[in-house]
Amino acid sequence: MKDSNLVLYFGSRVVSAAGNLVSVALFTRLVSPAEYGAYVLTFAWAIIVYGFATQWMKFAYFGVYRAAQAETIVASYARLVGAATLVVALGLGLAAAFGAMTPAFAAALFGLFFGMTIYEALVEVARTRLAARAVALSMIFRAVFSLVLGCVALTLEPTAISLSIAIAVAHLIAAVPSALAVKHFVGAPGARDAAATLVRYGWPLILSFGVMAVGQTVDRLTISYFAGDATLGPYGVIADLMRQSFMVVGESIALALITVGKQLADEGHEAESNAVMRRAFQACLAAATFGAAFFVVFGHDLARLALGEPFAQRGYEIIPYFAIAFCFMTLKNFYFSQVIFFAKAALLEFIIAAVFVATSAAIALALVPSQGAIGGAIALMIAHGVATIAAALLGRRLRKLPVDMTALAVMPAAALGVTLAAFAIDGWSLHPAAALAAKTALFAAVVGAIALRFDLFSLARGRAARGSPA
Repeated sequence: MKDSNLVLYFGSRVVSAAGNLVSVALFTRLVSPAEYGAYVLTFAWAIIVYGFATQWMKFAYFGVYRAAQAETIVASYARLVGAATLVVALGLGLAAAFGAMTPAFAAALFGLFFGMTIYEALVEVARTRLAARAVALSMIFRAVFSLVLGCVALTLEPTAISLSIAIAVAHLIAAVPSALAVKHFVGAPGARDAAATLVRYGWPLILSFGVMAVGQTVDRLTISYFAGDATLGPYGVIADLMRQSFMVVGESIALALITVGKQLADEGHEAESNAVMRRAFQACLAAATFGAAFFVVFGHDLARLALGEPFAQRGYEIIPYFAIAFCFMTLKNFYFSQVIFFAKAALLEFIIAAVFVATSAAIALALVPSQGAIGGAIALMIAHGVATIAAALLGRRLRKLPVDMTALAVMPAAALGVTLAAFAIDGWSLHPAAALAAKTALFAAVVGAIALRFDLFSLARGRAARGSPA
Protein backbone atom coordinates (compact mmCIF):
# COMPACT_ATOMS: atom_id res chain seq x y z
CA MET A 1 0.00 0.00 0.00
CA LYS A 2 1.23 3.48 -0.83
CA ASP A 3 1.83 5.65 2.20
CA SER A 4 -0.28 8.43 0.66
CA ASN A 5 -3.34 6.19 0.92
CA LEU A 6 -3.79 7.37 4.50
CA VAL A 7 -4.37 10.89 3.21
CA LEU A 8 -6.76 9.60 0.54
CA TYR A 9 -8.73 7.47 2.99
CA PHE A 10 -8.82 10.19 5.60
CA GLY A 11 -9.84 12.83 3.09
CA SER A 12 -12.65 10.71 1.72
CA ARG A 13 -13.84 9.90 5.23
CA VAL A 14 -13.86 13.58 6.13
CA VAL A 15 -15.89 14.40 3.03
CA SER A 16 -18.16 11.46 3.78
CA ALA A 17 -18.62 12.53 7.39
CA ALA A 18 -19.37 16.09 6.32
CA GLY A 19 -21.98 14.77 3.91
CA ASN A 20 -23.51 12.63 6.64
CA LEU A 21 -23.63 15.64 8.95
CA VAL A 22 -25.49 17.65 6.33
CA SER A 23 -27.81 14.69 5.74
CA VAL A 24 -28.76 14.37 9.38
CA ALA A 25 -29.16 18.14 9.72
CA LEU A 26 -31.66 18.08 6.86
CA PHE A 27 -33.38 14.82 7.84
CA THR A 28 -34.12 16.09 11.34
CA ARG A 29 -35.81 19.11 9.82
CA LEU A 30 -37.93 17.04 7.45
CA VAL A 31 -39.26 14.49 9.94
CA SER A 32 -40.45 14.45 13.55
CA PRO A 33 -38.31 13.11 16.43
CA ALA A 34 -40.71 10.18 16.83
CA GLU A 35 -40.54 9.20 13.14
CA TYR A 36 -36.77 9.54 13.12
CA GLY A 37 -36.74 7.37 16.22
CA ALA A 38 -38.64 4.71 14.27
CA TYR A 39 -35.93 4.89 11.59
CA VAL A 40 -33.23 4.53 14.25
CA LEU A 41 -35.04 1.45 15.56
CA THR A 42 -35.30 -0.05 12.06
CA PHE A 43 -31.60 0.56 11.47
CA ALA A 44 -30.79 -1.01 14.84
CA TRP A 45 -32.54 -4.23 13.83
CA ALA A 46 -30.75 -4.12 10.46
CA ILE A 47 -27.42 -3.90 12.29
CA ILE A 48 -28.34 -6.97 14.33
CA VAL A 49 -29.30 -8.99 11.24
CA TYR A 50 -26.13 -7.85 9.46
CA GLY A 51 -24.04 -8.73 12.52
CA PHE A 52 -25.28 -12.30 12.65
CA ALA A 53 -25.59 -12.96 8.91
CA THR A 54 -22.76 -11.40 6.90
CA GLN A 55 -20.49 -9.09 8.88
CA TRP A 56 -18.37 -12.02 10.03
CA MET A 57 -17.60 -12.89 6.40
CA LYS A 58 -15.99 -9.51 5.78
CA PHE A 59 -13.57 -9.96 8.67
CA ALA A 60 -12.94 -13.62 7.87
CA TYR A 61 -12.11 -12.63 4.30
CA PHE A 62 -9.61 -10.02 5.50
CA GLY A 63 -8.13 -12.50 7.94
CA VAL A 64 -7.47 -15.25 5.38
CA TYR A 65 -6.79 -13.09 2.33
CA ARG A 66 -3.55 -13.75 0.48
CA ALA A 67 -2.74 -11.96 -2.77
CA ALA A 68 -1.51 -15.17 -4.40
CA GLN A 69 -4.93 -16.81 -3.89
CA ALA A 70 -7.05 -13.69 -4.39
CA GLU A 71 -9.23 -14.98 -7.22
CA THR A 72 -10.39 -18.10 -5.40
CA ILE A 73 -10.87 -16.37 -2.05
CA VAL A 74 -12.87 -13.48 -3.52
CA ALA A 75 -15.11 -15.82 -5.49
CA SER A 76 -15.76 -17.99 -2.44
CA TYR A 77 -16.49 -14.90 -0.35
CA ALA A 78 -19.02 -13.71 -2.92
CA ARG A 79 -20.82 -17.06 -2.91
CA LEU A 80 -21.04 -17.10 0.88
CA VAL A 81 -22.51 -13.58 0.86
CA GLY A 82 -25.07 -14.60 -1.74
CA ALA A 83 -26.14 -17.67 0.23
CA ALA A 84 -26.49 -15.73 3.48
CA THR A 85 -28.51 -13.01 1.76
CA LEU A 86 -30.98 -15.57 0.42
CA VAL A 87 -31.39 -17.08 3.89
CA VAL A 88 -32.10 -13.66 5.41
CA ALA A 89 -34.60 -12.83 2.66
CA LEU A 90 -36.42 -16.09 3.28
CA GLY A 91 -36.44 -15.58 7.04
CA LEU A 92 -37.81 -12.04 6.86
CA GLY A 93 -40.37 -13.10 4.28
CA LEU A 94 -41.65 -15.85 6.55
CA ALA A 95 -41.69 -13.48 9.53
CA ALA A 96 -43.84 -11.04 7.58
CA ALA A 97 -46.11 -13.81 6.29
CA PHE A 98 -46.80 -15.09 9.80
CA GLY A 99 -47.43 -11.62 11.23
CA ALA A 100 -44.23 -11.18 13.26
CA MET A 101 -43.64 -7.88 11.43
CA THR A 102 -45.40 -5.83 8.80
CA PRO A 103 -44.44 -6.38 5.14
CA ALA A 104 -43.32 -2.74 4.92
CA PHE A 105 -41.02 -3.11 7.92
CA ALA A 106 -39.64 -6.39 6.56
CA ALA A 107 -38.91 -4.74 3.21
CA ALA A 108 -37.18 -1.78 4.87
CA LEU A 109 -35.19 -4.07 7.15
CA PHE A 110 -34.05 -6.30 4.29
CA GLY A 111 -33.22 -3.29 2.14
CA LEU A 112 -30.92 -1.83 4.78
CA PHE A 113 -29.31 -5.21 5.44
CA PHE A 114 -28.80 -5.92 1.74
CA GLY A 115 -27.42 -2.47 1.00
CA MET A 116 -24.95 -2.64 3.90
CA THR A 117 -23.87 -6.17 2.99
CA ILE A 118 -23.15 -5.45 -0.68
CA TYR A 119 -21.45 -2.14 0.03
CA GLU A 120 -19.21 -3.47 2.80
CA ALA A 121 -18.28 -6.62 0.86
CA LEU A 122 -17.25 -4.80 -2.30
CA VAL A 123 -15.37 -2.09 -0.42
CA GLU A 124 -13.51 -4.74 1.57
CA VAL A 125 -12.44 -6.58 -1.58
CA ALA A 126 -11.35 -3.33 -3.21
CA ARG A 127 -9.43 -2.39 -0.07
CA THR A 128 -7.46 -5.63 0.04
CA ARG A 129 -6.70 -5.15 -3.66
CA LEU A 130 -5.30 -1.73 -2.66
CA ALA A 131 -7.78 0.12 -4.89
CA ALA A 132 -7.64 3.18 -2.67
CA ARG A 133 -9.29 5.58 -5.10
CA ALA A 134 -12.25 3.28 -5.67
CA VAL A 135 -12.73 2.81 -1.93
CA ALA A 136 -12.53 6.55 -1.34
CA LEU A 137 -15.04 7.21 -4.11
CA SER A 138 -17.44 4.65 -2.64
CA MET A 139 -17.26 6.39 0.73
CA ILE A 140 -18.05 9.74 -0.84
CA PHE A 141 -20.84 8.30 -3.00
CA ARG A 142 -22.50 6.80 0.07
CA ALA A 143 -22.66 10.19 1.76
CA VAL A 144 -23.80 12.06 -1.35
CA PHE A 145 -26.52 9.63 -2.38
CA SER A 146 -27.73 9.16 1.19
CA LEU A 147 -28.21 12.92 1.35
CA VAL A 148 -29.93 13.27 -2.01
CA LEU A 149 -32.13 10.19 -1.90
CA GLY A 150 -32.98 10.64 1.78
CA CYS A 151 -34.15 14.21 1.25
CA VAL A 152 -36.20 13.21 -1.79
CA ALA A 153 -37.81 10.32 0.10
CA LEU A 154 -38.68 12.43 3.16
CA THR A 155 -40.05 15.22 0.99
CA LEU A 156 -42.36 12.80 -0.79
CA GLU A 157 -43.24 10.73 2.27
CA PRO A 158 -41.75 11.70 5.67
CA THR A 159 -41.69 8.23 7.23
CA ALA A 160 -39.10 5.86 8.64
CA ILE A 161 -39.85 3.29 5.93
CA SER A 162 -39.22 5.68 3.04
CA LEU A 163 -35.96 6.89 4.59
CA SER A 164 -34.81 3.29 5.15
CA ILE A 165 -35.40 2.37 1.50
CA ALA A 166 -33.59 5.51 0.34
CA ILE A 167 -30.54 4.76 2.47
CA ALA A 168 -30.50 1.16 1.23
CA VAL A 169 -30.47 2.30 -2.40
CA ALA A 170 -27.72 4.82 -1.60
CA HIS A 171 -25.51 2.00 -0.30
CA LEU A 172 -25.99 0.02 -3.50
CA ILE A 173 -25.12 2.98 -5.71
CA ALA A 174 -22.08 3.75 -3.56
CA ALA A 175 -20.78 0.21 -4.07
CA VAL A 176 -20.43 0.75 -7.83
CA PRO A 177 -16.90 2.29 -7.84
CA SER A 178 -15.54 -0.57 -5.75
CA ALA A 179 -17.40 -3.08 -7.91
CA LEU A 180 -15.80 -1.65 -11.05
CA ALA A 181 -12.36 -1.85 -9.43
CA VAL A 182 -12.71 -5.60 -8.85
CA LYS A 183 -14.84 -6.48 -11.88
CA HIS A 184 -12.11 -8.77 -13.21
CA PHE A 185 -13.10 -11.24 -10.48
CA VAL A 186 -16.53 -11.73 -12.06
CA GLY A 187 -16.86 -15.33 -13.15
CA ALA A 188 -13.87 -16.46 -11.11
CA PRO A 189 -14.27 -20.01 -9.83
CA GLY A 190 -14.81 -20.53 -6.15
CA ALA A 191 -13.32 -23.42 -4.25
CA ARG A 192 -14.75 -25.57 -1.51
CA ASP A 193 -11.46 -25.43 0.37
CA ALA A 194 -11.41 -21.62 0.26
CA ALA A 195 -15.00 -21.41 1.45
CA ALA A 196 -14.24 -23.89 4.23
CA THR A 197 -11.24 -21.79 5.28
CA LEU A 198 -13.44 -18.70 5.47
CA VAL A 199 -15.99 -20.54 7.58
CA ARG A 200 -13.38 -22.08 9.88
CA TYR A 201 -11.78 -18.72 10.46
CA GLY A 202 -15.04 -16.87 10.78
CA TRP A 203 -17.45 -19.13 12.64
CA PRO A 204 -16.60 -17.64 16.06
CA LEU A 205 -17.26 -14.23 14.50
CA ILE A 206 -20.83 -15.22 13.60
CA LEU A 207 -21.76 -15.09 17.25
CA SER A 208 -19.30 -12.38 18.20
CA PHE A 209 -20.49 -9.83 15.66
CA GLY A 210 -24.11 -10.74 16.21
CA VAL A 211 -23.70 -10.44 19.94
CA MET A 212 -21.76 -7.19 19.50
CA ALA A 213 -24.55 -5.83 17.31
CA VAL A 214 -27.06 -6.62 20.04
CA GLY A 215 -24.79 -4.94 22.57
CA GLN A 216 -24.45 -1.84 20.41
CA THR A 217 -28.21 -1.56 19.95
CA VAL A 218 -29.62 -2.80 23.26
CA ASP A 219 -29.63 0.75 24.59
CA ARG A 220 -31.76 1.82 21.62
CA LEU A 221 -34.09 -1.14 21.90
CA THR A 222 -34.66 -0.51 25.60
CA ILE A 223 -35.11 3.24 25.12
CA SER A 224 -37.67 2.62 22.37
CA TYR A 225 -39.53 0.15 24.60
CA PHE A 226 -39.47 2.10 27.86
CA ALA A 227 -39.27 5.75 26.72
CA GLY A 228 -40.69 5.68 23.19
CA ASP A 229 -39.43 6.60 19.73
CA ALA A 230 -39.73 10.34 20.43
CA THR A 231 -36.93 9.95 22.99
CA LEU A 232 -34.99 7.50 20.83
CA GLY A 233 -34.88 9.88 17.85
CA PRO A 234 -32.68 12.59 19.44
CA TYR A 235 -30.67 9.96 21.33
CA GLY A 236 -29.96 8.01 18.16
CA VAL A 237 -29.10 10.95 15.95
CA ILE A 238 -26.64 12.46 18.45
CA ALA A 239 -25.01 9.08 19.09
CA ASP A 240 -24.70 8.38 15.37
CA LEU A 241 -23.18 11.77 14.59
CA MET A 242 -20.61 11.39 17.34
CA ARG A 243 -19.80 7.78 16.47
CA GLN A 244 -19.40 8.73 12.82
CA SER A 245 -16.89 11.42 13.74
CA PHE A 246 -14.73 8.96 15.67
CA MET A 247 -15.08 6.42 12.87
CA VAL A 248 -13.67 8.89 10.33
CA VAL A 249 -10.21 8.73 11.84
CA GLY A 250 -10.48 5.18 13.15
CA GLU A 251 -11.36 3.67 9.78
CA SER A 252 -8.66 5.71 8.07
CA ILE A 253 -6.09 4.28 10.46
CA ALA A 254 -7.39 0.75 9.94
CA LEU A 255 -7.54 1.10 6.16
CA ALA A 256 -4.10 2.60 5.73
CA LEU A 257 -1.95 1.54 8.70
CA ILE A 258 -3.38 -1.68 10.11
CA THR A 259 -3.54 -3.20 6.62
CA VAL A 260 0.14 -2.41 6.09
CA GLY A 261 1.07 -3.74 9.52
CA LYS A 262 -0.67 -7.04 8.88
CA GLN A 263 0.88 -7.38 5.44
CA LEU A 264 4.36 -6.81 6.86
CA ALA A 265 3.70 -9.36 9.60
CA ASP A 266 2.49 -11.90 7.03
CA GLU A 267 5.74 -11.36 5.11
CA GLY A 268 7.81 -11.94 8.24
CA HIS A 269 8.93 -8.32 8.70
CA GLU A 270 8.12 -8.15 12.41
CA ALA A 271 10.19 -5.07 13.23
CA GLU A 272 8.63 -3.04 10.45
CA SER A 273 5.18 -4.33 11.36
CA ASN A 274 5.65 -3.26 14.97
CA ALA A 275 6.80 0.18 13.83
CA VAL A 276 3.61 0.63 11.82
CA MET A 277 1.44 -0.64 14.66
CA ARG A 278 3.14 1.71 17.11
CA ARG A 279 2.20 4.61 14.84
CA ALA A 280 -1.33 3.22 14.59
CA PHE A 281 -1.59 3.16 18.39
CA GLN A 282 -0.44 6.76 18.66
CA ALA A 283 -2.92 7.85 16.00
CA CYS A 284 -5.79 5.90 17.59
CA LEU A 285 -5.04 7.25 21.04
CA ALA A 286 -4.88 10.83 19.79
CA ALA A 287 -8.14 10.45 17.88
CA ALA A 288 -9.88 8.84 20.85
CA THR A 289 -8.77 11.19 23.61
CA PHE A 290 -8.96 14.49 21.77
CA GLY A 291 -12.13 13.43 19.99
CA ALA A 292 -13.75 12.92 23.38
CA ALA A 293 -12.42 16.25 24.64
CA PHE A 294 -13.69 18.01 21.52
CA PHE A 295 -17.25 16.81 22.00
CA VAL A 296 -17.29 17.54 25.71
CA VAL A 297 -16.14 21.10 25.00
CA PHE A 298 -18.01 21.89 21.78
CA GLY A 299 -20.73 19.22 21.61
CA HIS A 300 -23.63 21.36 22.79
CA ASP A 301 -22.97 24.10 20.26
CA LEU A 302 -22.54 21.59 17.44
CA ALA A 303 -25.75 19.73 18.31
CA ARG A 304 -27.77 22.93 18.34
CA LEU A 305 -26.25 24.08 15.05
CA ALA A 306 -26.56 20.76 13.24
CA LEU A 307 -29.85 19.40 14.53
CA GLY A 308 -31.95 22.33 15.60
CA GLU A 309 -33.39 22.86 19.05
CA PRO A 310 -36.19 20.19 18.97
CA PHE A 311 -33.58 17.43 18.65
CA ALA A 312 -30.61 19.08 20.37
CA GLN A 313 -32.32 20.10 23.60
CA ARG A 314 -33.03 16.46 24.45
CA GLY A 315 -29.41 15.44 23.99
CA TYR A 316 -27.29 17.94 25.89
CA GLU A 317 -26.95 15.77 29.00
CA ILE A 318 -25.90 12.62 27.14
CA ILE A 319 -23.07 14.09 25.04
CA PRO A 320 -20.29 13.66 27.68
CA TYR A 321 -21.22 10.00 28.20
CA PHE A 322 -21.15 9.36 24.46
CA ALA A 323 -17.80 11.14 24.15
CA ILE A 324 -16.16 8.80 26.65
CA ALA A 325 -17.94 5.76 25.20
CA PHE A 326 -16.66 6.39 21.69
CA CYS A 327 -13.19 7.19 22.99
CA PHE A 328 -13.05 3.63 24.31
CA MET A 329 -14.71 2.29 21.15
CA THR A 330 -12.01 3.81 18.94
CA LEU A 331 -9.20 2.21 20.92
CA LYS A 332 -10.96 -1.15 21.02
CA ASN A 333 -12.22 -1.40 17.44
CA PHE A 334 -9.30 0.13 15.60
CA TYR A 335 -6.36 -1.06 17.65
CA PHE A 336 -6.67 -3.66 20.39
CA SER A 337 -9.25 -5.83 18.61
CA GLN A 338 -7.07 -5.89 15.48
CA VAL A 339 -5.00 -8.56 17.22
CA ILE A 340 -7.44 -11.18 15.92
CA PHE A 341 -6.07 -10.67 12.40
CA PHE A 342 -2.45 -11.05 13.48
CA ALA A 343 -2.95 -14.02 15.79
CA LYS A 344 -5.82 -15.64 13.84
CA ALA A 345 -7.83 -15.74 17.05
CA ALA A 346 -11.38 -14.99 15.99
CA LEU A 347 -12.71 -16.56 19.19
CA LEU A 348 -11.29 -13.59 21.10
CA GLU A 349 -13.70 -11.31 19.26
CA PHE A 350 -16.61 -13.38 20.54
CA ILE A 351 -15.35 -13.18 24.12
CA ILE A 352 -15.01 -9.39 23.87
CA ALA A 353 -18.46 -9.14 22.30
CA ALA A 354 -19.98 -11.26 25.05
CA VAL A 355 -18.41 -9.03 27.70
CA PHE A 356 -19.74 -5.97 25.90
CA VAL A 357 -23.31 -7.18 25.46
CA ALA A 358 -23.58 -8.56 29.00
CA THR A 359 -22.40 -5.27 30.46
CA SER A 360 -24.49 -3.11 28.15
CA ALA A 361 -27.68 -5.13 28.56
CA ALA A 362 -27.44 -5.39 32.33
CA ILE A 363 -26.83 -1.69 32.87
CA ALA A 364 -29.35 -0.57 30.24
CA LEU A 365 -32.10 -2.72 31.72
CA ALA A 366 -31.25 -1.39 35.18
CA LEU A 367 -31.07 2.31 34.26
CA VAL A 368 -33.20 3.01 31.18
CA PRO A 369 -36.63 2.38 32.78
CA SER A 370 -35.96 5.13 35.35
CA GLN A 371 -33.32 7.31 33.68
CA GLY A 372 -34.36 7.12 30.04
CA ALA A 373 -31.79 8.34 27.51
CA ILE A 374 -29.17 9.13 30.16
CA GLY A 375 -29.35 5.54 31.40
CA GLY A 376 -28.77 4.26 27.88
CA ALA A 377 -25.76 6.54 27.41
CA ILE A 378 -24.24 5.46 30.73
CA ALA A 379 -24.72 1.81 29.78
CA LEU A 380 -22.99 2.36 26.45
CA MET A 381 -20.08 4.20 28.09
CA ILE A 382 -19.43 1.54 30.73
CA ALA A 383 -19.83 -1.33 28.25
CA HIS A 384 -17.29 0.14 25.82
CA GLY A 385 -14.87 0.80 28.68
CA VAL A 386 -15.08 -2.74 30.03
CA ALA A 387 -14.81 -4.27 26.54
CA THR A 388 -11.75 -2.16 25.73
CA ILE A 389 -9.97 -3.30 28.88
CA ALA A 390 -10.88 -6.92 28.07
CA ALA A 391 -9.58 -6.59 24.51
CA ALA A 392 -6.30 -5.03 25.66
CA LEU A 393 -5.60 -7.59 28.39
CA LEU A 394 -6.76 -10.75 26.61
CA GLY A 395 -5.23 -9.74 23.29
CA ARG A 396 -1.76 -9.41 24.79
CA ARG A 397 -1.83 -13.11 25.65
CA LEU A 398 -1.94 -13.84 21.92
CA ARG A 399 0.25 -11.11 20.46
CA LYS A 400 1.70 -8.05 22.13
CA LEU A 401 0.73 -5.17 19.89
CA PRO A 402 2.99 -2.17 20.59
CA VAL A 403 1.75 0.30 23.22
CA ASP A 404 3.54 3.64 23.51
CA MET A 405 3.49 4.22 27.26
CA THR A 406 4.60 7.84 26.91
CA ALA A 407 1.69 8.58 24.60
CA LEU A 408 -0.63 6.67 26.92
CA ALA A 409 0.35 8.95 29.79
CA VAL A 410 0.61 12.26 27.95
CA MET A 411 -2.34 12.28 25.54
CA PRO A 412 -5.18 11.54 28.00
CA ALA A 413 -3.69 14.01 30.48
CA ALA A 414 -3.48 16.71 27.81
CA ALA A 415 -7.05 16.02 26.67
CA LEU A 416 -8.32 16.24 30.24
CA GLY A 417 -6.33 19.41 30.82
CA VAL A 418 -7.72 21.20 27.77
CA THR A 419 -11.24 20.16 28.76
CA LEU A 420 -10.88 21.57 32.27
CA ALA A 421 -9.34 24.75 30.89
CA ALA A 422 -12.30 25.15 28.53
CA PHE A 423 -14.68 24.79 31.48
CA ALA A 424 -12.72 27.52 33.26
CA ILE A 425 -13.12 29.81 30.25
CA ASP A 426 -16.88 29.21 30.37
CA GLY A 427 -16.81 30.57 33.90
CA TRP A 428 -15.33 33.86 32.80
CA SER A 429 -17.62 36.79 32.03
CA LEU A 430 -16.96 36.74 28.30
CA HIS A 431 -19.21 37.28 25.32
CA PRO A 432 -20.23 33.83 23.97
CA ALA A 433 -18.37 34.44 20.71
CA ALA A 434 -15.21 35.46 22.56
CA ALA A 435 -15.43 32.42 24.84
CA LEU A 436 -15.85 30.14 21.82
CA ALA A 437 -12.86 31.73 20.09
CA ALA A 438 -10.72 31.33 23.20
CA LYS A 439 -11.66 27.67 23.62
CA THR A 440 -11.04 26.99 19.94
CA ALA A 441 -7.61 28.59 20.03
CA LEU A 442 -6.69 26.69 23.20
CA PHE A 443 -7.86 23.37 21.79
CA ALA A 444 -6.01 23.89 18.50
CA ALA A 445 -2.81 24.83 20.33
CA VAL A 446 -2.85 21.75 22.55
CA VAL A 447 -3.68 19.38 19.70
CA GLY A 448 -0.94 20.95 17.58
CA ALA A 449 1.58 20.55 20.38
CA ILE A 450 0.70 16.88 20.82
CA ALA A 451 0.89 16.31 17.07
CA LEU A 452 4.36 17.84 16.98
CA ARG A 453 5.52 15.92 20.05
CA PHE A 454 4.53 12.56 18.57
CA ASP A 455 5.18 13.48 14.93
CA LEU A 456 1.56 12.83 13.95
CA PHE A 457 1.85 15.27 11.06
CA SER A 458 4.03 12.69 9.33
CA LEU A 459 0.89 10.60 8.83
CA ALA A 460 -0.57 13.34 6.67
CA ARG A 461 2.71 13.63 4.78
CA GLY A 462 2.59 9.92 4.01
CA ARG A 463 5.61 8.72 6.00
CA ALA A 464 3.77 6.42 8.37
CA ALA A 465 3.72 3.06 6.77
CA ARG A 466 7.35 2.01 6.83
CA GLY A 467 8.78 4.50 9.24
CA SER A 468 10.48 3.66 12.44
CA PRO A 469 9.01 4.05 15.86
CA ALA A 470 8.76 7.57 17.17
